[in-house]
Amino acid sequence: RRQRPSPPQSPLEKVAAQEGLSLPELAGRWFLVGMASRCSYLAEHSHRLEATAVTVTIVDGQSLAISTFRKLDGTCWEIRQRYLPAQAHGRFLLKGRGYGSTVEVVVGETDYSTYAILYYQKGRSISVKLYGRTSQVSDAIADKFEQRVRAVGLNEDVTYYFPQYGFCDSADEYHILDGEL
Repeated sequence: RRQRPSPPQSPLEKVAAQEGLSLPELAGRWFLVGMASRCSYLAEHSHRLEATAVTVTIVDGQSLAISTFRKLDGTCWEIRQRYLPAQAHGRFLLKGRGYGSTVEVVVGETDYSTYAILYYQKGRSISVKLYGRTSQVSDAIADKFEQRVRAVGLNEDVTYYFPQYGFCDSADEYHILDGEL
């Protein structure tokens, strides 16, 4: 009797989480510097990318509360999300609404003071984000990010860099979107 072939490995299974990840050191303000993704919306609207800042807060010692600040049509919005701990340290789940909308998140690499590289997977689709403590990172860090992007099968054709100016620090009460908490 033939054995059924094992399911193909998900791209994220090959990605190692930051060893000994310290959540308190990860907390604070980050700037979205770059992103690699095959998202068709991103490809079509890459000319409209807005400066994006993120504040990470640790909840209950193991979950991450993520507040993303970005402009939409000139207005500052805050998008709140909760990354729940997954089975392994450094891996999280972002639960969306509806079946199959959960996003797996891996904190792949960070030095806490200058950069962090995070991986996101929804279904079979993977994306990689580069965050900096400032809106610019060194060429060495950008090169490292591009190596990590190629390692998961993406390339420079689907890598986008974000503006380094025009950040939002807050949003008024009418421009807050709460994700699943």
